[in-house]
Amino acid sequence: MTRLLVSFALIAAMGPAGARPQAPVERSPGSLLIDAVALDRKDVPVMDLRQEEVEVWIGHYRVPIGTFTAVTPTTDERSGRLIVLVLDDMTLPLTSVPRAREVARRFVNKMSPGDRMAIVMVNGASMESTDDRSRLLRAIDTYDVRLTGVTRIEQLGQHVLKTVGSLSRQMAEAPDQRKTIVAIGAAWLFDTPIPPPETGADLRREWIDAMRATAAANVNFYVIDPAGVGMGRVDGGARGFARETGGYAFANTNDLNGAADRIMREAGNYYLIGVGDPPNGRNADLRELDVRVLRRGVSIRARRAVIGGR
Repeated sequence: MTRLLVSFALIAAMGPAGARPQAPVERSPGSLLIDAVALDRKDVPVMDLRQEEVEVWIGHYRVPIGTFTAVTPTTDERSGRLIVLVLDDMTLPLTSVPRAREVARRFVNKMSPGDRMAIVMVNGASMESTDDRSRLLRAIDTYDVRLTGVTRIEQLGQHVLKTVGSLSRQMAEAPDQRKTIVAIGAAWLFDTPIPPPETGADLRREWIDAMRATAAANVNFYVIDPAGVGMGRVDGGARGFARETGGYAFANTNDLNGAADRIMREAGNYYLIGVGDPPNGRNADLRELDVRVLRRGVSIRARRAVIGGR
């Protein structure tokens, strides 16, 4: 497998010409910045939460909230959304390729002024982020599955985790907004990259490294499986690698455009929560994070771990 590298050299130029990026909150020394999405029962973002309606727990200790900022397209004065689409050109069945192209185009067509996007193939070409829709659509048109021979499942999982980590570290150069990676391909590969124990492979280090990279960069990872109903698992995306990062896995669904629309809404409507960095667990690679909402009828989704000191 080739090494996957993406250039985000143009991130600093995001936004309208002459506009000066402004973060809604500033990260101070000894603090953590957590992004979270609040949803009603219809999975529509809820943007009127008050700080006292949210709790943050790190390592089973409740930590005080220092800053609580709702970010929407009308309040975010910086630039737009930063999204990377990762297309599975290794394992996706050929019959699913047209649906994968269709949902990728949906993301491009839902872009707003200030948004930037990049298209990445799991085992092929990549591009720098751009707001040029025609260029993005041309990249999608070239997407196809490449026959690379038999690859062991642990090698595939390792490649996925290293890819997410590498992309996240590059995206960290952007401001502290919510950043999104969307993998369009098999949920069994992207959302469960850790192989079963009977394979004898141990990818815990790769998993930890990918989690640390996404947490440090405020990156959320989503999965859309274009195989459709009856071809994937049915746990509703509540488990798996995507959920651990604060994202979601859309599997066993035919509403791929609906999944893309929901991801784009969540990428533009979220909360940035600043908390003090508690001393407990700082020497660990990762510390358990639990963000809770107290308002009835509302759920909140954030990553499930923050980095330690290591």
